[in-house]
Amino acid sequence: MIENSGPGSLHSLPLDELIAAWGGVGPRSERADADPLVVDCARRLAADPGGEWAPLWTFGLVTMASYVAWRPGEGVAGRVVEALLAADSALGGGGCTHEAHPFRAALERIDDEVGVLVPELRDFPAFGRGETADAEHDDASWCPTNVATCARITADVLTPFNATGTAGTRGTTDIPSVIPRKDSDALRWLSSTLCDHPYGDPGWELSRLALSLPDHPSKGVQAGYVAAMHASQWYAVSGRITTPEALDDMIEGLEKVLAQLAGSTCAHTPAEHPEPHSDPAGAAQFGFYLRSPGGRAELAEGGGRRGDLRGWLCPAFLHSLADDALDELREGYAELFAPRETDHLDEEFLGADGRLALDRLARLLDDEDPSIDVDDLAVWAARRYMSERISDPRERAVLLLVMLWYAEDPYEIPYNAGTELRDALRTAAVSPLDAECPHGATHPDTGDRLPSLLDHLQAPGESPAPGDGLTPDVWLCPHHLVERAQEALEELDDAFDVDE
Repeated sequence: MIENSGPGSLHSLPLDELIAAWGGVGPRSERADADPLVVDCARRLAADPGGEWAPLWTFGLVTMASYVAWRPGEGVAGRVVEALLAADSALGGGGCTHEAHPFRAALERIDDEVGVLVPELRDFPAFGRGETADAEHDDASWCPTNVATCARITADVLTPFNATGTAGTRGTTDIPSVIPRKDSDALRWLSSTLCDHPYGDPGWELSRLALSLPDHPSKGVQAGYVAAMHASQWYAVSGRITTPEALDDMIEGLEKVLAQLAGSTCAHTPAEHPEPHSDPAGAAQFGFYLRSPGGRAELAEGGGRRGDLRGWLCPAFLHSLADDALDELREGYAELFAPRETDHLDEEFLGADGRLALDRLARLLDDEDPSIDVDDLAVWAARRYMSERISDPRERAVLLLVMLWYAEDPYEIPYNAGTELRDALRTAAVSPLDAECPHGATHPDTGDRLPSLLDHLQAPGESPAPGDGLTPDVWLCPHHLVERAQEALEELDDAFDVDE
């Protein structure tokens, strides 16, 4: 810890040691260690924001910005922003002979870490250390235009959409609308997913988004993360994701950001909070643009009013938005991936003797009883098929026919139902066959004729056998069922990306 026993103690510290101390300040720093260094640097810059040493003090604050963006002491961030905007005002607006400045390339790499803006501080020209290997780049780094823009960029990271400092100071430079490459790449792939035309694995894209929250995000990154996650949660629970990993990552990410926002309050009424965008792809783009200074510049230049845009930074609003998305994801996770409860279906589909009530099954499969979830029915059939208590070949054959009927549209089957269905079909597909099949190529497809078959099995004298008069032994033929189970299993494995 650097002692700060008096006003001049840091001021008298050798610059090499001061620069080294700045480099040790980050979001995990203790306030007692970091605040004196930050305040001292801000005081130096504010005292002479256009002077010879102003570039060094500016980049000193940029170096420590990750700490200031997280949880500095009271009033520290305001003093830093005021000093940075004063430097922007004093240094910006003048012409220079440089064709390009380092800040533009840095904006393509920037996210939370504004440290990419900082040149090698020990090469500051006022130190008189001579030319470096890249003298031209160094000259552009310390150019007043580059320093002023870096000051403005850092002020925007600390207080996004900031127009003035605490003393009413207005900067003169503009932040270019440069979107970081990693954000534009991730957004392009995520947008294709949210438009329901994914280029790649949509689950991987959602996981990449979910894992993009830093441990100590700036306000803009935090807001952009919540906005993009809220925009993406509908797709995650739509049934298009066939494995739980993406939802696991999204739930964990939202729990993480909610912990960061815990205890958030605001003075706004609900009506004063922004309305989330209705178009998921557009909402995700908005979220990614919120994450970076160049993205926020694009939003402002695109007609967004700064007052409205600042509403997206309200921590209480973000907490509410993240909480809503988390509720939807947890509910969807339970529906898609949690084990299904099926014990209640015993009462629905078993008679008093404990055997299958074929007439009730027929009514459900014929859409006469929409109150029962067919996903639950398929899982119930799979579990009963796998039960060692069921030894009746006909009952096992009927249960398998129900599963085959359900599996005819494999891409609409949720993960939790598909997992148990595949296990049962895998068992059925290797069932031993003792004799040659006597039916040749006369086996039927199940299709929409299964209810009629069940009616026939229940009351053969009252209901004719479906399918050109084929007898029940053809429908229930073990060879037929094994072949159908193998075909259904192959299609399900394709739908669930199982490579076996």
